[in-house]
Amino acid sequence: MKTQNVELLEKEDHMSGMQHHEMTITSLTQPFDSIIRLRGKIETDQIELWNTANLAVRIDVEQSVNSRPISRIYTIRSFDKLSQEIEIDLVRHSSPSPAMRWLNTLKIGAKVALTGPRVHTNPNFETSKKCYIFADDTGIPAVYAMLHQWPEHVQAEIFLDTHEAELLSELPDIKGVNYHLINQTGLKQNVQNQGLFEQVQQLECIDEMTIWAACERQQARQIREFCLKQLKMAKEDVRVFGYWKAGVSSSVIDEARLEHYSKLVQQGQGLTEFDDLDVKI
Repeated sequence: MKTQNVELLEKEDHMSGMQHHEMTITSLTQPFDSIIRLRGKIETDQIELWNTANLAVRIDVEQSVNSRPISRIYTIRSFDKLSQEIEIDLVRHSSPSPAMRWLNTLKIGAKVALTGPRVHTNPNFETSKKCYIFADDTGIPAVYAMLHQWPEHVQAEIFLDTHEAELLSELPDIKGVNYHLINQTGLKQNVQNQGLFEQVQQLECIDEMTIWAACERQQARQIREFCLKQLKMAKEDVRVFGYWKAGVSSSVIDEARLEHYSKLVQQGQGLTEFDDLDVKI
């Protein structure tokens, strides 16, 4: 990464209230074959902020010689206000990567550097519209967090693309919220899953509908384009996010994001104008 671009990450516009923290690992479990669940204790005076649903943090997973540490973004699954512990689910995969090397050597008691939290976008709960949610394994922690602070008036159909069917047993039973499991072969870095987009294509165009999705980047683009162009939905009702890209390292994605953000800053813009799906990767 270019030095001048990296320096932008520490400036006020990008930090937007985020802070650097040290997290102490207090628990490591494997609730499902493909999921490692960690808990870590932080010290913060921003209890209510950390208790917000759908937060993300950037965790340093590997030191890099003469440059910024390699880091990865993870969603906070839950936050314990009393113990100040955060819970994060990580999807295991066989491909060698900085995140997997870090995870394979992580021990209880380890000190981990993280930056955050960043408040991510939730569905458009401000209306009486029915909510349709689409998420793969990487998006399920955000769904879990949102469901535990779910507005009583909102009905939803939630489609989950995961081969860990037992994950559904951890989701709360909420009146008016229905879960649908999409049977896929699982997340693989070299496989382009289309299950969520196929479900979106089956939706009928109705006025009282809002969409939230989190999945592979190409599929996310397809979902957003279909909702905006085919279903003619309002932009505020289409909230779609790409958490990863098939066949591409997260480090490459981070570099592309930083380059895109740097160009916005040069144009007198900033994080407010940053749209992650506009980043060309």
